[in-house]
Amino acid sequence: MPGASERRVMRQAIIDGPGKDFVIREVPVPQPGPVETLLRITVSTVCSRTDLGTIDGYHPPHGSAVMGMLPHDLRIQLGRSELDVSRPYYPSSAFPGTAFPAVMGHEAAGTVVALGAEANSPGHLVVSGQPIRVGDRVGTYRVHGGYSDYSALDTANVFRTPDFMTDEEASLMEPLIANYNCLHRCWSIAVPKTVVIIGQGCQGLFSTQVARALGTELIIVSELSGHKRRLAVELGADVAIDPAGSNVVHEVEKLTGSAGADLVVECVGREETIRAVPFLVRRGGMIAQIGALTQPVTFDYGYVHFKHFIVVPVGYIRTLREVADQVVEVLELIKAGLIRPDRLLTHRFELSDIQAAFELIRRNPGEVVKVAIQMTGTGDLQGTTVWSTAHARAGPAESGRCRWPPAR
Repeated sequence: MPGASERRVMRQAIIDGPGKDFVIREVPVPQPGPVETLLRITVSTVCSRTDLGTIDGYHPPHGSAVMGMLPHDLRIQLGRSELDVSRPYYPSSAFPGTAFPAVMGHEAAGTVVALGAEANSPGHLVVSGQPIRVGDRVGTYRVHGGYSDYSALDTANVFRTPDFMTDEEASLMEPLIANYNCLHRCWSIAVPKTVVIIGQGCQGLFSTQVARALGTELIIVSELSGHKRRLAVELGADVAIDPAGSNVVHEVEKLTGSAGADLVVECVGREETIRAVPFLVRRGGMIAQIGALTQPVTFDYGYVHFKHFIVVPVGYIRTLREVADQVVEVLELIKAGLIRPDRLLTHRFELSDIQAAFELIRRNPGEVVKVAIQMTGTGDLQGTTVWSTAHARAGPAESGRCRWPPAR
């Protein structure tokens, strides 16, 4: 096969069960199928919320073997007592796949080392829009097993990494495209003038930048970490509220004349923040649910009736053609300096130190925004701090008043 790697084995980080540590095992290098690309992964970024949810046994792993698994399938499979399948409105499960051992990592970039015979056939260049060649640097939209040296995936899900982007930035395109797709659909329903964003982790900071680029008049963010609040203001937020010191609902009422926000973007995925959402949104407004829910939450569903709001979920991609169009739009925003994925990267670890990376995320969530797992094979990164949110770098996004589309 032209360009095929001569390596026969690769490293892969695996979780054998809930609560277990990562182990690094040698497994065979996958061979690309007829329409697939074999990618030598250079970097995978950590999706903290979903990956930690998988490790804790509450979020189905991102993996081709368990695509389509729902949270109740996982709970039943693991014997979680909080789901009583004997009750009349509770689901049963006949899901065929097994969640563990789990191979995770769904945000990756790297270099093409081999192509299937039909990888560049019509219909399989959806996201890239142009032929993919051995040696190309590429980013991915859907990759499974990103915490590995290699991954084989459908060529329809890769795009060429432009010269103005690093591989680390390209690996962040997966969460950024999911975010942009969700907010783009909100804007297609109604253009919001006031946006409240709960949480300023990776997805919250992406939401702040996208909302600013799309021309939002007032962006209000809520975030516990002082470091992240300052970063949010640098990247476009008008008001940053500390929920530990202020009642967020009261502050939003003051800023909106008691009307509430046109759009509330929930980027935390925890019960205390989700329960606040109906009180923050105006009547007839919208809620973008971007934060990953890893456990059941209590939510006052009656407010759907009283406030008539629309809920737009993250991750609902209708077609890869839609993804392709939005990849182009997002790359233009990045090139124009209106979205800065590099500002979100705070730490680097080598694959061999992946367990230490996750321990850092648990130990210091207020300081960590995004962690990159690099496949250097040298073991010399040792949890390198790329930059601290306490000492944010200056950059074009600091004006906080960027608009999209940019002036031509």
